[in-house]
Amino acid sequence: METNTVSKKKGLLANALTGSRWDTRIRSANTTRKEMWLGYVLGVWGMMMTSSIVNSYFNQYLTDVLGFTSDKIAWMGLFMVTFPLASKMIDAVTNLIMSKVIDSTVCKQGKVRPWLIISAPLIVMCIILLFWMPFQRPLYQALWIVIMFNLYYSVAYTMWNVSKELMPAVSTRNVRQRKNLSLAATIVGQAGTGLVSILFPTILASVCAAFNGDNAKGYLVSMTIFGILGLCCTFVQYFYTRERVTEERRGQTGIVGGSEKAEIHEEASLLKQAKACLADKYWIFFILVIFITNILSNMRNISLIYYSGWVLQGNAYGQAASLQAAFQMIALSPMGPGILLLLPLVKKWGRTRCIWVGGTLTAVGSVVAFLNPGSRMMIYIGTALGGIGSLFFNYTMPSFLGDVIDHVEWKSKVRCDGLSGGIYSAGMMFAVGIAQGLFNLGLMATGYLQPVQIGTDASGIALYADQPAAASGWINFAYQGTYIMIGIVIFAVFCFLFDLERHLPEVSRELQERKVAECAAKGIEYIPAEELERREIEEQEKIAEEIRIRELKETCAKKGLDFETENKKVLEKRAAKKSKAEAKAAKRKM
Repeated sequence: METNTVSKKKGLLANALTGSRWDTRIRSANTTRKEMWLGYVLGVWGMMMTSSIVNSYFNQYLTDVLGFTSDKIAWMGLFMVTFPLASKMIDAVTNLIMSKVIDSTVCKQGKVRPWLIISAPLIVMCIILLFWMPFQRPLYQALWIVIMFNLYYSVAYTMWNVSKELMPAVSTRNVRQRKNLSLAATIVGQAGTGLVSILFPTILASVCAAFNGDNAKGYLVSMTIFGILGLCCTFVQYFYTRERVTEERRGQTGIVGGSEKAEIHEEASLLKQAKACLADKYWIFFILVIFITNILSNMRNISLIYYSGWVLQGNAYGQAASLQAAFQMIALSPMGPGILLLLPLVKKWGRTRCIWVGGTLTAVGSVVAFLNPGSRMMIYIGTALGGIGSLFFNYTMPSFLGDVIDHVEWKSKVRCDGLSGGIYSAGMMFAVGIAQGLFNLGLMATGYLQPVQIGTDASGIALYADQPAAASGWINFAYQGTYIMIGIVIFAVFCFLFDLERHLPEVSRELQERKVAECAAKGIEYIPAEELERREIEEQEKIAEEIRIRELKETCAKKGLDFETENKKVLEKRAAKKSKAEAKAAKRKM
């Protein structure tokens, strides 16, 4: 593969990360297993797990550790409802700013990847400050919470999350490869959340016990450890990802000769991108579905800790950590085999049909669990069924981001990476605030109380005063009822409104043809990504075959065997295997 680099252009980070030590370790024109496993699995896992912990436990830290409940001080109830919503409005603005920042970035390393490693140390610092409380007066505590909450979500995490969400879209134009990268990143994100819900309660309880029951210190130390883990993984993410679409648009890949004639495409203004996006129904449906499902999913995630202590087995707050770990391990265990089955099913049925199945299973399973509070067996069965269903849409829906961006470009000839990534990330972040505000509104309206220990049982387990029945009912709805709503919404949209998947081959082909024609008009030869991939694979196979022949000759010489005879055996075996695969493929098409 021949690669040419265009001259530098002034702009954001134009002179940053220019040394070769900052270059991506991925050289292939097509995505590789190393790229997927290191860049989109391990690399994403650390920060996603850390984010999941903050999303899930910060609210409990406020209500149960700091005591921010309406029964303590009247204004605290209003604060717990309004501050997440107000903060997420700021977050929505910073997400759009970040999208403009990305589009203005002309760093040698790309327009997205540099922000991954810039954001990582900021995230760790903000997490430490978020769970460190230097004040005793509630008013000062509230001010500190607002400032640190916004530094974390609106600045540091926004910088990483917008970049992370855009990486599959700018990694390749190959729909299949992009889908696999997006699926990998989404799977590891969900797996991180599941791992947190199983392991972190036990880890947190152990750390708090090490500090003689000082929960505030236990939270701070635990969060710091996981923040540093996320930092290390983000560096792996940076070095093992590559922006092939960005390189293509800058004339850095696919151009054979005449690179001086290639032009770096100026990114469209946010207003122009917005007009193009709002004229595309698939883009609108996708963003709305992501926003709605994220609000409901975040309500579920935030309520899990409360659900384990007050609904799963009735009033069992003293055993909440162990109950949550056991509940998640048993109820979500079928999701392990489900993940292994997901990719083959997506390949066979397509993403859209998988989403239909997932929405149905999720709604049915969650109804079973919702109607049986306190019945552990029914809750386990219903939650497991709902969890299996959620696999089908949680892991496949985000992969449509790159597809809707391509569809907008195909329809309007405007590339909307920056705006789409910004709005997608803003929607996800704003959803956290809305979910937290709605959940807290329900808690305050139903009279939720800061847990009060009233004694211990014979085995030494702490006993706590009951919560009002209305509060327990609200927690049940926030955990199980939200998944019922998600299942219904997902099924309806993808069954009746969103059929983009069947149009993608045409969209991808025409975008490549436009690029070929554009380069031909300038007297430049442009090789499409698929052709680059084909040539690269062909070259790799040629080298592998040469190595095989050389090694076989050496083996035959040592053992006194006839090379032609042994080589014929290998070729016949290979031909039989190929014939069998072709017959199987033909049978599948029938």
